[in-house]
Amino acid sequence: MQANRTTVRSLTLLTALLGLSPAAPAAAADDDSAQVTEVAVAEVEEPEADASRWSGTLQSDFTNAYFFRGIKNERNSFIWQPWAELFLNLYSSDDGLLRDASVGMGVWNSVHEDKTAAEHSPEALYETDWYPMLSLGFAGGVTLDTYYYFYTSPNGAWDTVQELNFKLSWDDSDYLKAFPLQPWINFAVETDRTSMGNDKGVGIQMGIEPTIFELDNKSVPVTLSTPIELGLSATDYYEGDDGNSPTFGYLSYGLTATMPLKFIDPSWGKISWILSAKGLYLENTLAEVNNNDDNYGVVMSSLSFEF
Repeated sequence: MQANRTTVRSLTLLTALLGLSPAAPAAAADDDSAQVTEVAVAEVEEPEADASRWSGTLQSDFTNAYFFRGIKNERNSFIWQPWAELFLNLYSSDDGLLRDASVGMGVWNSVHEDKTAAEHSPEALYETDWYPMLSLGFAGGVTLDTYYYFYTSPNGAWDTVQELNFKLSWDDSDYLKAFPLQPWINFAVETDRTSMGNDKGVGIQMGIEPTIFELDNKSVPVTLSTPIELGLSATDYYEGDDGNSPTFGYLSYGLTATMPLKFIDPSWGKISWILSAKGLYLENTLAEVNNNDDNYGVVMSSLSFEF
């Protein structure tokens, strides 16, 4: 560019000099502008890192009593129930009938200070459950989760029970924005041994958990919900000593407060504190197992970590 301007001066053509001299800086400016534009476009078009296909939850529950679908396991002393679930997303889409497909694995434990029904060491570890999972998400907020449970007792309190579960849930928040109910239903099919009685059975649990209050505070957000759960026996799920199995098992109702801990760096994941209190109303067969108490209260405090 500089060489061209020197050549023009040597020819002493005033008109050419006047015509070309302003053009050179303009061309240089245009060239610089183009380079800046290219850099800006490159910055905008730089692809974002792909989101991880892995997700999971780690949670510790602390409670005063352990009831499994209305069946009393322990209600004395300190009970700690840590659990974890890990998922791998196989498919996701913004349209079509199937929106999401994931597989996962979970483990759930119940540690009792009272060493419930221990036959050998580890005496405090009353229960450890292992369960593979398949989760399918559909259009409209509907999810079908399939679990296969291995209910084991490391301290020898009982022999391993196996159960196949199908849980159908609906996130209705897009349809009932003012008062979503979050309904769900679960079918539990005992495949090896049984949690109560001699015969393998089929149980049905269903519930809702409407949100009744939300405090949208940046520092201390709180959500209050009211979980309600009904437990039924389709066949032999609540089989008593006399061989009879009532259809109605239990009704659970309560209040849950969830508070995300916003003061923790979000790069660590989503960490929340959860406090819940619920009452259990038990049918006579389940009340007999529960020291003949047909009403009982359960309080639980939880620390949850999601990533």
